[in-house]
Amino acid sequence: MTLVARERIQKNGWNNVIAVEGDATTWTPPEGPGCADLVTFTYSLSMIPDWFAAIEHAQTLLSAKGLLTIVDFYVSRKYPAEGMVRHNWATRTLWPAWFANDNVNLSMDILPFLRFKFHQDVLLERMGTAPIVSFLKFPYYTFVGTKKSGKP
Repeated sequence: MTLVARERIQKNGWNNVIAVEGDATTWTPPEGPGCADLVTFTYSLSMIPDWFAAIEHAQTLLSAKGLLTIVDFYVSRKYPAEGMVRHNWATRTLWPAWFANDNVNLSMDILPFLRFKFHQDVLLERMGTAPIVSFLKFPYYTFVGTKKSGKP
């Protein structure tokens, strides 16, 4: 994936974008913490065993006005916060078991943790179709947030 990203960067002439490979819980750019305008996780946060640490580390990498963007699979809590989607029992039970076969963790705690750590600018909770069996729908979300003041 890093190779594809580097090819796309070169093809599009993006001289302000760098593709790197590293541990999402520890990697820091040479410029140090607080220098990133954007940290993004695209269908990857659910595959990071210590996703709590990855989110907290992303927070330290972001500049004061930097954006955290995430698109990933998830399931809701049984009793989510007001205004958030509530998935039925089957969705909350079957999809985590299915995705776990590929070491993908559909945690019900990711969105509450993101909303606690970041100002929520955008949150979309949707159901997507699976490519092989289009009649099945899986839950995913899109989150865009900024650092809260006074937080690392």
